[in-house]
Amino acid sequence: MSENENPKYFSGWWALLFTLISLQLFPLPFAFLINSLGDWVFQNPVTVDMSYFGQVNMHPIADNLISIFSMTTLIFFILWRMKIRKIPFSDIGTINFNPRDLYLSILILAIFIALEEIYMLILDIEIPQGFIEFMLSDPILLSLISVVIIAPVAEEFIFRGFLYSQLSRTKLGPWGSISIISLFWTIIHFQYEIKILFVLFFFGLFLGYLRIAYKSLGLPIMVHAINNIFAFSMAFYFS
Repeated sequence: MSENENPKYFSGWWALLFTLISLQLFPLPFAFLINSLGDWVFQNPVTVDMSYFGQVNMHPIADNLISIFSMTTLIFFILWRMKIRKIPFSDIGTINFNPRDLYLSILILAIFIALEEIYMLILDIEIPQGFIEFMLSDPILLSLISVVIIAPVAEEFIFRGFLYSQLSRTKLGPWGSISIISLFWTIIHFQYEIKILFVLFFFGLFLGYLRIAYKSLGLPIMVHAINNIFAFSMAFYFS
């Protein structure tokens, strides 16, 4: 391979900055576009307590559409940037995984969820009711797509896929990278209080472990999706 064909990997900190900036900027044009569609996208507004940011009015149609389109576009943008830099897509991790590994991961996830429920019960922590109302607002199909499909695929691709592929090449190594990535992944869920973020950080470490141990991106995507399906089902049937 000639020098011009060598992959031009992102430096570790630039990869982090690139990711965080992209997560902030990509929703903006879609917000402008969707907000221009008329009043129908602002139906069923829900007031959500964003913890340290106070109460925010959210709109199930507009906000979910913005999330679905912006995150999907960001995935293709990152793939395009990787192609320009000649970074192999295989660095992100294989989509394939062994069904036996999935069953074991689900078992560990079940134990994690049980411990999480005990932790939240002991500390009297509850998910803000506004988030539950937003998630279950009509049209619920948009919320289901956003929570169960887009969030697991986009977040795992961006954090445990692209970002890990760049940071793990630095002096941080695999576990240093996963720790930093889990911290930044937790930070983007700033709408929750610190006690809930603590749980999310360890869930991020678990997803990172799956990425390291099995060299698979498909496995953490599936486990993330199953976790979100469980949370969605609990909200739907027991809220």
